Amino acid sequence: MLTKAHRVYRWIRPGSSISSDRLEDNYLPYLGRAIGTCRARLGQTLGQVRNAVRLALEGLRPDRVEAVVELLDQQASYEWPRGRASAERRLRLFEAAAGEHPVLDADRARALLAEALQAPPATHEEAVGHLYADYPEFHRLRAFPANYAAEDLRADYDLGQAQALLYSAVRVTVEARADFKHILRYAHLARLLYRIEALNGGGYRLVFDGPTSVLRHTHAYGVDFAKFLAALVQARGWRLTADIALRKDWRPVAFTLSDAEGLSSRIPAPALFDSRLEESFARKFGAERNGWRLSREAVILEAGATHIVPDFLFTHADGTEVALEIVGYWTPEYLAQKLARLGRVRAPNLLVAVPRARALAPGALPGPVMTFKTAIKLADLLPRLEAFRGRRRSTQR
Repeated sequence: MLTKAHRVYRWIRPGSSISSDRLEDNYLPYLGRAIGTCRARLGQTLGQVRNAVRLALEGLRPDRVEAVVELLDQQASYEWPRGRASAERRLRLFEAAAGEHPVLDADRARALLAEALQAPPATHEEAVGHLYADYPEFHRLRAFPANYAAEDLRADYDLGQAQALLYSAVRVTVEARADFKHILRYAHLARLLYRIEALNGGGYRLVFDGPTSVLRHTHAYGVDFAKFLAALVQARGWRLTADIALRKDWRPVAFTLSDAEGLSSRIPAPALFDSRLEESFARKFGAERNGWRLSREAVILEAGATHIVPDFLFTHADGTEVALEIVGYWTPEYLAQKLARLGRVRAPNLLVAVPRARALAPGALPGPVMTFKTAIKLADLLPRLEAFRGRRRSTQR
């Protein structure tokens, strides 16, 4: 990710809003030259590589150059002496030189350096590089990924600039029309506080704020927003609106993004199905069967102070809805946590499918429990779905 010092943005007039910087197509050759420069500089120091990259980027707007240099640093692999040996070697050299202070003779200075470095340095720059090899400026480039292309660097830049604005976010709202489980999963991983509201026409609004962003805004919470964005761009059907406080005493300005922006991240996109069991079941049931329409992760349910997204939602033509959560083969600790969350779900039509080996005592959950051996059988499932329809008709009467 980039830092605040690297961010570039544009004011949008009229109104108090901003947009993050994006690199245009005509700058791809500059990025390609910068990448080629890194690959050609193996064995050189970080400082040398950075300076060479800056030269390769001449013609790129100056406010963009350092951000690109930083992103290339993050892709590269550098090596340096570990431990205290370098510092101890410097100390011995300085102590020896102090005993002869001032060392004015060039030959004597080279002799002291040769003794400390165990080899006479050819130039002053070489001596400094070896003497301070553990300092970041003198770390040496060991490798650069062969498959990293100009388009990858542009994608990292575009995403990094959006993330850098979110460092200063005091409130973020995400309207989600799809991929709810993916979005919630990464919101939890990013340690964000949120509340959920239903949207007219389907979908949910997730409002991210909390004590750290409202009572005492911290940079760390903004970094959590930025991490969340790297996962959000992998989802579908979302729109993000953020209130950005660029400076302490400034009024927040609006920053908006959506899946239509085309931002991308190299965080691996989550699989559509969490397990072969779920994939097999969805294929077997089909999009619709016996008047029931199957949707994948289409609803968010309250579970005490948190929320869960059931694996499937069945919707009948008469309006009956049944959520299905499949509890797979997990460790006993995970299973205990999962069942504890399900036990707090506020949903009358919740069906939980549990492996027979993990069968629960009656009444352990606020809804029917269906057991299965290795796969969920439609002959077992459909009668249970119809039972929910019967309850709905009884309630209506």
